[in-house]
This record gives sequence, structure tokens and C-alpha cells, in this order.
Amino acid sequence: MKYDSFHDLYEKGGRAVVTAHSTNIGHAPANSIIGVKSAIDMGCDFVEFDLRISKDGVPVLQHNVSLKATANVECDVYDLDFAELKKLNFSFWQYFPDSTGRTLSEPQLPGCPITSFQEVLEQYGKEIFMNIQVYERDQKGLERICGLYREFDMYKRAYLTMDNFEQADRIRAIDPEIPLCILNKNTPGKRTSMALLHDLYDYGCFIAQPVYEGITPEYCEMAQKLGIKINVYSANFERQTRYLLDCGATGIMTDYPEAVLPLVHKTK
Repeated sequence: MKYDSFHDLYEKGGRAVVTAHSTNIGHAPANSIIGVKSAIDMGCDFVEFDLRISKDGVPVLQHNVSLKATANVECDVYDLDFAELKKLNFSFWQYFPDSTGRTLSEPQLPGCPITSFQEVLEQYGKEIFMNIQVYERDQKGLERICGLYREFDMYKRAYLTMDNFEQADRIRAIDPEIPLCILNKNTPGKRTSMALLHDLYDYGCFIAQPVYEGITPEYCEMAQKLGIKINVYSANFERQTRYLLDCGATGIMTDYPEAVLPLVHKTK
């Protein structure tokens, strides 16, 4: 890892930061350790993934509660112990560039078990920065996630992304030092707004994750004035990347890093 912290990366990197969405879902199974490795190999700065908890309390990488899409089984992640989840194959989901997809009748890879949060931190916690979206709501689950974050000393290398301020408050109560990003999903259409930027500033967040459709030069300028970095969700095509760079976006999330990385480095 070239920079000691994500703050150094944003401040000294001299270019927009690139995040591989859902562990590089355009090139690997979603929320997989295979995807994390592919994001590193492609030269991404950050990898984004989602966390939920198994029946026996193990934080695992999984977006939906249901396992139907990714593992092609009719049950939820909370229904199975981690050992049982490890027996399944999590490469059934075929992703398409328009952000849709389908569940296949056969897995794409011969071996693709679920990935635990601890496994990711052990193998790649020092090789790539992490944007960790926490979907877990159970208090003990949140405490386990924060405990692993603290155990691996991720304070300079990862931040937690929460749906709303209420959930962020719960993390703050467990560990006030963990950096947070808040999506404000409780208010549809407000994820990319000047008001939310000010709320994030007041809350002490260093980063925002607005959606592409609402990005303007004025929004990026306001974020810069407030000292808030932005990680735009998302850009999968060259024209989208060019627009975000022209607006002054400091970070871009993507399913296809090859559409973003060359332009980002070119405009360094």
C-alpha cells in the first residue's frame, strides 16, 4: 500500500480515488475474496463490500439477506452457521453492465465459498483501502464487526458506510473513533444534496457517497469547501467518468475499473 492512510491518498494522490464496487463485481463474484484480489491486481485504491452476520455470529461478506441470488439456495444468511455457509458456492450471480443480473443454474467457479470479514482483513487489510457497508442491525453483530475492525487496527485503512444517522449513532456508541460515511437512505432523492453535505460535516464525516445522477460542479465545489471527499456511486463507462472528473469528483466507485482507471491517471 503506497499511502499510510486513506487521508494521505486523498490529499497527496493528486487524482480521483477509484473504488471497486462489491469487490469488483464486473470481474469476480460479488462480495468475494476473489474479487478483492482482482481489485488489487487491477490497481484500484479501495474495495467496497457489504457485511451481514451468520447464524452463529460471524461477520460475512453478503449483500442481500437471502442467499438465492449468490448461492442459489432458498434460505437467508442468518439461517446458517458459518461452517454451513462455507459449504455453499457463492458464484451463481451473473452481473451485467446495466447493473442487472441473473442467478445461474450452475456456479461460475468450481470453488467460491463465502468470505468472512476476518479473512479479508487477514489477507488484504494492508494491501487495499476498504469501504465497508454495514447492513447488520443486531447489536452483538455490530459489536463483532467493530471488534474485528479494532483488532486489525483499520482506523487509517477502512471506513464503515451506514444507511442512516441512527445506525451511525450505534457505531459511534461502540467505538467513536471509527470513521463513518452515511448514505441517508431514509430520505430518497437526498443522497446527493448540499443539505446532506452539511449534515455530514456537522457529524464529523470526512467522506460522502452521493449518486451519479445528482452530481454537479456546484456540489463538488461545496464538498471541497467543507473538506469532505466524495466517492460517487457509480461510473461504468468512459463518458460517465469524464463527466465526474470534469465536475471535480474526488472519488469514483465502479463495477468496471478499466473504464475509470486510465482516465483518472491521465488527468492526474
